[in-house]
Amino acid sequence: MEVEGFDDDFLCSVSDYFVSHEFEAKAFLVK
Repeated sequence: MEVEGFDDDFLCSVSDYFVSHEFEAKAFLVK
């Protein structure tokens, strides 16, 4: 995936961040 102005490492880290926080948010709501 190539986006002008962004590199793959940046996009991957952002994706991982949102995925991990989405999981935390769901776990929090379940409690």
